[in-house]
Amino acid sequence: MKTPRDKYMNDPEYHRLVDMLENFVETARFTPSELREASVLACINYEMRHVREMTIDPRTVDAFRVLDEWTTRRPRRV
Repeated sequence: MKTPRDKYMNDPEYHRLVDMLENFVETARFTPSELREASVLACINYEMRHVREMTIDPRTVDAFRVLDEWTTRRPRRV
């Protein structure tokens, strides 16, 4: 995988994105922390809108059931 610097030097679209974000900081429109927060929120929003359906193997469900029963049962008196 390329480093962010490699991507900046070789990918024009990524380069423009970084320049735009840098300009936001330079013109005091956003702080670096706000840009990080906004980037994370944008990713979270995207993931929430594009939920992937997944199925859990029935054997895994059974294993979780066994573990749950084993950990929640009352201890036996000896």
